[in-house]
Amino acid sequence: MTRNIYALLVGIDEYLSPVSALQGCVNDIMAVQEYLQGRVATDGHQLHLRTLLNQNATRQAIIDGFRQHLCQASSEDVVLFYFAGHGSQEEAPEEFWILEPDQLDETIVCFDSRSPGSWDLADKELAKLIAEVGEKNPHITIIMDCCHSGSGTRDLDREIAVRQAQSDRRKRPLDSFIFSLAEVNQLAASQSREENLSRWKFLQGKHIFLSACLNTELAKEYNGDGQRRGAFSYFLLDTLKKANGNLSYRDLFKHTNALVRSKVTAQSPQIEATVLGDLDQPFLGGAIAPRTPYFTVYDHKDYGWVIDGGAVHGIFQPVGDETTLLALFPFDSSAEQLRQLSGAVAQARVLQVLPQVSKIQISGIDNLNPDTTFKAVVTSLPLPPKRVFITGEEAGIELARTALLQAGPQSQPSLYIREVTTPQEAEFQLVARDGKYFITRPADDRLLVAQIPDYTTATALQVIQRLEHIARWTNIVELSSPASSHIRPDAVQMVIEQNGQELQDVQLRLEYRQENGKWNPPSLRIKLKNTSHEPLYCALLDLTDRYTVSADLFDGGGLWLQPRQEAWALGGNSISATVPEKLWQEQGITEVKDILKLIVSTAEFDATLLQQSELDLPSRSVPTPRRGKGTLNRLMNRIPSRDITAKPEEEELCDDWVSSQITITTVRPQQTTLVPKGEANRSSTPRITTQKTAVSTPVVNTTTNSTQAQATKPKWLIGGVIGGLAVFAMIGLLFSPHKSNDTQLSNQSFQSQVR
Repeated sequence: MTRNIYALLVGIDEYLSPVSALQGCVNDIMAVQEYLQGRVATDGHQLHLRTLLNQNATRQAIIDGFRQHLCQASSEDVVLFYFAGHGSQEEAPEEFWILEPDQLDETIVCFDSRSPGSWDLADKELAKLIAEVGEKNPHITIIMDCCHSGSGTRDLDREIAVRQAQSDRRKRPLDSFIFSLAEVNQLAASQSREENLSRWKFLQGKHIFLSACLNTELAKEYNGDGQRRGAFSYFLLDTLKKANGNLSYRDLFKHTNALVRSKVTAQSPQIEATVLGDLDQPFLGGAIAPRTPYFTVYDHKDYGWVIDGGAVHGIFQPVGDETTLLALFPFDSSAEQLRQLSGAVAQARVLQVLPQVSKIQISGIDNLNPDTTFKAVVTSLPLPPKRVFITGEEAGIELARTALLQAGPQSQPSLYIREVTTPQEAEFQLVARDGKYFITRPADDRLLVAQIPDYTTATALQVIQRLEHIARWTNIVELSSPASSHIRPDAVQMVIEQNGQELQDVQLRLEYRQENGKWNPPSLRIKLKNTSHEPLYCALLDLTDRYTVSADLFDGGGLWLQPRQEAWALGGNSISATVPEKLWQEQGITEVKDILKLIVSTAEFDATLLQQSELDLPSRSVPTPRRGKGTLNRLMNRIPSRDITAKPEEEELCDDWVSSQITITTVRPQQTTLVPKGEANRSSTPRITTQKTAVSTPVVNTTTNSTQAQATKPKWLIGGVIGGLAVFAMIGLLFSPHKSNDTQLSNQSFQSQVR
């Protein structure tokens, strides 16, 4: 029986006045369309696409897309609605106030929404449309890369787009909605009393909903692969492309959430489901075809020699000399023979990545017969330098540029970072201001590490070394599965228990508890379980707030798990999740975040190669592998050493591997302070206690010669300390900005454009 996939994809960059234009929404939708066309299984599935871009994405066209296209889905079918564009708010009619305490509806902004006689598409209208689609009970997925905080106008000087339009303050008549007052009352009756962090109200119709950010945050755009994209959409698609087949919604969200938080400040993706257990279903109900554990190499009539893997399969675009390397084997090679690199008959490097195929250059074999085909496996992934934009005072800039050109081996240019000419291209920003160096992200002015005073040759080299340190940490965060991996994403499960109960939440939030007048940190235990039918080598890593990387949760950095075998981190002992005393007491930081990253491989590797000390300590010497002979080991060794000439050892194995990660937030309340009795008596309200939640934070002003202090609510800190033990492992602790001991986090002083 054929299962139909009905997808409605909407992307709007160009809006009618007065709505500001965006730049990455159409790119997002075209990437989603390309992915679906390339990865939906053709055996047993039929894809039905309707794509609405810019002027075609009118309010009526989107409504028709639901009713005429998506409503065709039956109980065995799958529905996807994907929106990339502006979100906003509008004044709600009085009849809706029972649903909206702030008297505002959340909305998506259609191409013609703000023209006379037209309106936004309100969340309650989307709820009705979803309910109509859900009448035959298909599998429904909704993804929205926009925001709706309604805080006002877009700053035209912002350099990073934000997907948020100004709130519509027109009085909207009730008869302009696509539902009746009776249906509004029905929606009110079904309203959950639990807090909905995204604030979109899609309470009718069974569905799974992924959104770009919290209702108080902004959905930002991001420069990915040389083009403007939504940060949420880019990393969501990046995760899907690199997964082999059916990734669950829970795992898809965990990985996407971690990547977004590591790259973009103050943006926290959200996931919701009308039935919580549905989060364990595979994405789009399992419609994504699994990949073979190898690529086929053949001579294409238009492109020459290619592999049958392209952008939709997670192949990386080359950047300079950095590209994907492959080993080629005879086409009749068995799976075991593909692991023995000594049996390779040739090598290849990727020259250009197209949607479905990649052009390659083959070496090591003469007189290639165009009728010959090969099998190919990935032996190395590209590690391009991270892009930094340098701005500010000329004296500091020149010294920094000189240091950048001499930071590599033998006084060669840095292997980890390179300068770009615009902030739109950059991942990091180096600011020389008021005689000091500051490292920030281009989208905001919050410091990532402590400022460095004075412009000297030594301080310029120090700031470049800090950027290199951050770049290495970022490479580890971004370390993902090779495109040809055959290992299931859930082959090894990471189970987190607290008080004997498994924690199922997609985003784990652990809070201190007050007992006998004392705040005690939460404790947990972490277990790995091999659910596959083959032995797998596992390493569990943690990245901290000062860009530390450690692999100490398991002795030696990793362990073998036999099929169905389990193992506990730290031998099963409890791990205390704490907010470090220095951060809490001296800086007023009450929340820290850990992203644990799990790497699973068919061959042993040395995860300790990825370890690095906290940022402001001297750099360690580059280690040599202590265990393992696989390609993953060589890749790990390249992250700290950047030895791009490293040659495979004769007995090296072409191992297969995957990675996954989970985010843990630890919350430690500040001490409460009684309001003086005299002060309390001046108010008609009862005596209360107050809690410190704000800190004063250095913020770099990149447009004036000043550094300002800004009061703000405490934000996520990049690394949490687990147990005060040095158990910070390398894998995936993605957070908002990282701070060193003398640096604090600010709240929302970023320069960006909003969806």
